[in-house]
Amino acid sequence: MEIINNTINFDFDIKQKGFEDKSVIDVNTIISRESYDWINDETLVVVIKVSESNLGRNSSGLEICGKTMLDWVLLSSSGCEQKVIDEPSEEEFLNTIKMIANEKPFVAVFYSDTPLIQKKTFYQIMDFFSKSNTNVLKLLRGYVFRTKYLQMMNSIFSPRQEDFNVEEFTLVNNSQKLNNAFKVLNERILNYHKQNNTVIFGEETVFIDADVEIESGVTIYPNNVLKGQSYIGKNVTLESGNIISDTLVCDNSTIIASYLEKSKVSAGKTVGPFVKAFNENI
Repeated sequence: MEIINNTINFDFDIKQKGFEDKSVIDVNTIISRESYDWINDETLVVVIKVSESNLGRNSSGLEICGKTMLDWVLLSSSGCEQKVIDEPSEEEFLNTIKMIANEKPFVAVFYSDTPLIQKKTFYQIMDFFSKSNTNVLKLLRGYVFRTKYLQMMNSIFSPRQEDFNVEEFTLVNNSQKLNNAFKVLNERILNYHKQNNTVIFGEETVFIDADVEIESGVTIYPNNVLKGQSYIGKNVTLESGNIISDTLVCDNSTIIASYLEKSKVSAGKTVGPFVKAFNENI
């Protein structure tokens, strides 16, 4: 059994210090600002790498919007102690989780084939569970245990089940669901950047990876793909037809119908149309 400690800190969907952006919060969910620390401090998150699906044996490593499916699940509980394990058999499941459990009061178990789960949903689950009079909570895909009770269990018998944000627990195990997951995650990324004063025209033709950083005042026209760890500076204009990968585009630049990879565009430059650059300073 392989165990990997893993923590991912980046989260475009939530501002960690208090969820200041109310547009990404369900106002009917009451989680006080003071409660976040206990979730991080008292919860061990175990993510199970699904061994097989219609997407292949390494479906957890498939990339969606610049992150693997496993990464997206880990992202939803970043800040907690996390462990990644290979998928145990049904008979071995409970004993495997018992062996991994430590002194943390709670153990949350998720699967790598639910990449749409968000941090706000994880917090909703843990807040609900901590206030409920139950020791085991069955999710649409996964479980939450009280660790002391977990260590005494011999089987999981008729656990309480609650459904949280059903779409986020969609099992992504075929090409159609993978395509839908891409659409959902790309829309979340676009919405994040729009909230930070990025103007995006033709949203259905603009695709941005999760780790792309975009400063304020940027305008993006249709048919743009921004990949990897690209950086787009202030007041940049991306005209139609660009593919930009792992590239630094400095302030006040304009890029027109070009392919840029691992390159740097100096401030105020106009590039294109039809420039192809790899590992270049422009």
